Amino acid sequence: MNKNTTQQPTIKAFRHKAEMPLLILGYVLTILITLSCVAVIALGYELGDTSYLVLGGLFAPFLGIFTMRLMYHKKLKNGVIVTDKQLPEIYQIYKELALQMGFTEAKGKNQIPPLCVVNGYGIKSFFTTKCAAYEQYIILPSDIANTVYDEENEDFAELKFVLVHKLAHIKCGHRNMKHLIIEPIMMLTFLRKPLIKAREYTADRVACYYLPNEAMTMACSHIGQNLSEHVNIDEYFNAIQDYEGSWYSKYVTLISDSIGYRRTKAIKDAQTQGWNVHGKLL
Repeated sequence: MNKNTTQQPTIKAFRHKAEMPLLILGYVLTILITLSCVAVIALGYELGDTSYLVLGGLFAPFLGIFTMRLMYHKKLKNGVIVTDKQLPEIYQIYKELALQMGFTEAKGKNQIPPLCVVNGYGIKSFFTTKCAAYEQYIILPSDIANTVYDEENEDFAELKFVLVHKLAHIKCGHRNMKHLIIEPIMMLTFLRKPLIKAREYTADRVACYYLPNEAMTMACSHIGQNLSEHVNIDEYFNAIQDYEGSWYSKYVTLISDSIGYRRTKAIKDAQTQGWNVHGKLL
């Protein structure tokens, strides 16, 4: 990865085309409902349970700060913090990637986020490493971290892609506490899952930009690290295409947070079209 920081795309350019419209819609709906609630109270009427839920979201960032800090310290108790003296091989890769992405070692807004390795319980697939919302730190499953010490692994492609993907969520502001305000309305209107998908696409786009050569390694990683290298990628897409048009497939796509096939397709297309590929949302 060798990107000139002066020529990097803006965060706006990195975003999936559906991310900001969904986010803005969430804020607009929250404001409208809040104003409606004020009007209802002013007229002497009682609010419904749904209204209280939406209004509760206005205070969510304050509660979220405490909750996230609590979760962070809980995870630290069950993991290993990666530093230049602890798992230095992983730290060196992580630090290099973070600096290339615009993070700095100096304290402040753009400081390199803490990296913690936890027991992955056999998780070796990129698509099953969850990127928890609103966490300003990186949690890496041990099974993926351990690929650094695999003698047959020479380029650490999967590890790098996972790290850049996770860093991209922070770089693009996906973990900003203020977004907790719209969580209630996004859940009530079923917009939360499409927003999650759009953010995952955004993080993939960032990773494809910084790691164009490693991206294709991720194409079939959701089948598992051990089998992915044996998968015929062309046959994979030919087989899955037969089911894409069915109502069941569309329904699964609608209700799921992330669809491995759709993200894989976008990553594959990026190999020929460049990183600026917008994966299908619905």
